[in-house]
Parts: sequence; C-alpha cells; structure tokens
Amino acid sequence: MKKLLILLTVFCHCAFALELQKYPIVLESSSGEQVTIVETLDKSQALIKVVGVNHPIDEVVFLTDLLPHGSIKAYKYTFDGQQRALVTREQGYACCNYALYLPDTRNAIYLSELKDKRNKAISEDTYAQYQAQLAENTQAQFAKFNRDKAIANSAEALEKAQQRFATQCGGEIITTVNWQGIEDSLLQTYAIGAYCGQIANSLAKHCQSSSEFKPVAQQFSKVECEFTDELKLRHTESLIHFKTAPKAPNQAQFVEAYLRNL
Repeated sequence: MKKLLILLTVFCHCAFALELQKYPIVLESSSGEQVTIVETLDKSQALIKVVGVNHPIDEVVFLTDLLPHGSIKAYKYTFDGQQRALVTREQGYACCNYALYLPDTRNAIYLSELKDKRNKAISEDTYAQYQAQLAENTQAQFAKFNRDKAIANSAEALEKAQQRFATQCGGEIITTVNWQGIEDSLLQTYAIGAYCGQIANSLAKHCQSSSEFKPVAQQFSKVECEFTDELKLRHTESLIHFKTAPKAPNQAQFVEAYLRNL
C-alpha cells in the first residue's frame, strides 16, 4: 500500500509536469502486438509503449510528438539519429485508424482500440516505466545514430552490386569507399551503398544486354567511390574513379552513358 501511494505521488507530480491524460489508449493487432498510448492534456505529445514484438524496442516507453505525416498524423520519436513515425493516426468516421511501424521495417501493423482497457493504472505504470528507463538512458541509446550499422548496410549493398557484376560479366570488381571521410549526416541521409554501387550495377547491366561488352567490363577490377559536390567519372586500365554527387540530376543516365562509351 505504501509503495502504491509513493508511485501515485510521483506520477501525479510528474504527470503535472508532462500534463498527462488520466486514461490511456490501448491498441492491439490481430496477431497480438499491443500498443499503449498515454497522451498529454493538449494531445501534442504521448508516451508510447509497444509490447509483444520481436524487436529491441519491445517494452520501451518513448516520448513522442504528434506531427503531420503526409495527409495524416503520426506519433514521432528519434531512432538511430532520425525522427521516425512509430504509430500513425488517421481520422476515421468514429475516431481513428492506427498503425504501428517498427524501426527498419516497411510493413504496417494495423491496430484496433481496446476500450475496456482504459484504466488509469496502466497510465501510471507506463509513466513509471518511462521514468525508470529514462534514468538508465534506454531511450537515449535508441536515439543515438548507429554509424557502424549504417556502414554495414551500405557495405552489404556494395557486395550485392559486386556479385551482380561477377554473375553478368564473369569477372571480379571491388568498390572501395573512404568511410572515415563520410560524415554522419551523409550516412543518415543517403544510401551510400546504392550510390557507390552504381558503377558495378551499370556494368553488369551492360554485360547482360551485350556479351560483346563483357571483355570491356572485365578489364576493370576496382572502383574508387567518393562523395563530393560534383559528378565525375574517369578511368585507367583497371580502375574507375567515381565522384558521386547525390544532388546531381540524371546521375544514373550520366553513369550509363559514360560506361557505354568505354
């Protein structure tokens, strides 16, 4: 009883600071994933906890902002250095249609409201978990940009491009990138692997279209890719030096035209 009174006292004090609603919105998917939303009084923010998912964010409580998301709204938070939509909310006839989006996935998990779960004890428990996790920097760890992961994802994309080259052209080509020279903002904004993999992919495309092009492609064994503010290609007997500028228009056409005229 004493613990409950302490919890309620802490909740009331902090809820006033966050101006939390007394009752939560509890949502559930057809396959059992559950989402608890505790809105602020002005409904501009909400604490959100996702339970029953095979993902590291399971049971972590995030403070989100309700913001425009295309033609609808979404509860957004910071994950891996970027603002993302955790739960979308679309206004329906009666109220709202909700969907959950787990990080690094594209598929929506559609949710229905469980009105019989509107219990203030759930709000209190959710807030207590949020405070405890906040003290342990749990949310901060998820918010931090994972540079190693971003590089690994780009390296995987480059590997796929090189494999395609090997399959179509019958040779081996290695694309190198000076990862230390690429700032976090570029890694967060652009798919480095896709940009730098353009040469290997384009060569593979030409080999697939014409067997006569294969000997031309096979003379190259290395691509040096560099992110700059200009789009430029040059080559030696075995090396292609590629300067890619993400904002440059018609980049794919530029690459294909250059390689076509080797």
